[in-house]
Amino acid sequence: MRFWLSLLRVHNTIFPELNRNLRENAGIGLAKVDLLAQLARHRDGISMSDLSTALKVTNGNVSGLVNRLVKDGLVRKEMSTSDRRSFTAKLTNEGLETFQAAMEIHQVTLAKLMADVEKDVVIEATEPLRKLAGKLKLKGQKVE
Repeated sequence: MRFWLSLLRVHNTIFPELNRNLRENAGIGLAKVDLLAQLARHRDGISMSDLSTALKVTNGNVSGLVNRLVKDGLVRKEMSTSDRRSFTAKLTNEGLETFQAAMEIHQVTLAKLMADVEKDVVIEATEPLRKLAGKLKLKGQKVE
């Protein structure tokens, strides 16, 4: 329980400030930044289904978010060339610029929030959390 509460405390300290700074200075919140980050990794586009899996949210949530980003001019949605029943999402040039600006704000905000935390503490905490995330990911996958 202590572990869980510690994770929540860290999240609840960082997330609101990071989200607020992104909204105020980049015009988008963390959910949109996360989606843009996935599209930045898949410059040729990614299926809506794969995007949903990568973001760990429902297809409906991804569709709504992508549609809002399309309306904002940050994302383009195209019919899949391999399956006419599905769509792929791609980053526009404006979307890439917005994402890059958001990442700068993200880094500055985290640096300010973590300014009083010794570098060694961050380094020591990072690797065990990566290992834990990897084990949880493996546990959640279907074994065939």
